[in-house]
Amino acid sequence: MKKFAALLLVLAMAAAANATNPVSLGYSDQGTTIGSGADACAGGTLYVNHDGSFENGYAWRYGGTALPYYGSFGEGYTGLGAGFVCCGAFWLSTLPGMYTGQLYDAYVWNGAVLPGSVVGMVPGNTPTGVGNWPTVTQHDVAMNIAVTGDFTIGYWGNWPGGPNGWFCGADLNGFGGIPWTYIAPGIGYPTGWNDPSIIWGPTQSMGCGAYFGGNCNVPVETQSWGSIKALFE
Repeated sequence: MKKFAALLLVLAMAAAANATNPVSLGYSDQGTTIGSGADACAGGTLYVNHDGSFENGYAWRYGGTALPYYGSFGEGYTGLGAGFVCCGAFWLSTLPGMYTGQLYDAYVWNGAVLPGSVVGMVPGNTPTGVGNWPTVTQHDVAMNIAVTGDFTIGYWGNWPGGPNGWFCGADLNGFGGIPWTYIAPGIGYPTGWNDPSIIWGPTQSMGCGAYFGGNCNVPVETQSWGSIKALFE
């Protein structure tokens, strides 16, 4: 009986260790991307590094998600200068039965080539109507955070030690950006900020965008930062 109990303990520990693995939705080029709905942001210009479509989605779960924000995803933005991040825009997808009301905290970090200190964050956000893969839906969070230069915007899925509620959209063949994920220690991967490509394979950008402007009071036409960069290539 003792040997059987010990075996169960070993199996449980092995399962728990394996559960820290990163997960993905799997490649699809048949996706549908839906713009912001009831939680749309009014203010600033929307800058993104993706091309409007997502071929996969990534997430961390269980031991891969821990305080303060291990398991986060982000996207860096350069050359916009000083101003205000009026809102964060996040492209998410899930699988049937996976989303059970989990929350997420939206962040802005200093720096884009490497995220640094936290500039500001908005905790406890609820994504409404997350699409089932391969549908990816846009979710906006009002922020109004001042930045002095390059920044990274992203989110942390608030399910430490638990199952993920959704996946962050990943663009595999777009213009290219500065994608990031913040890896927890002790789970078999390089700790801290890393390119998600080292985990999931070649990734051009993550589904994290910013409504940015000199102030956050006047809505203006949405543009793609990726398309702007393409003009100079």
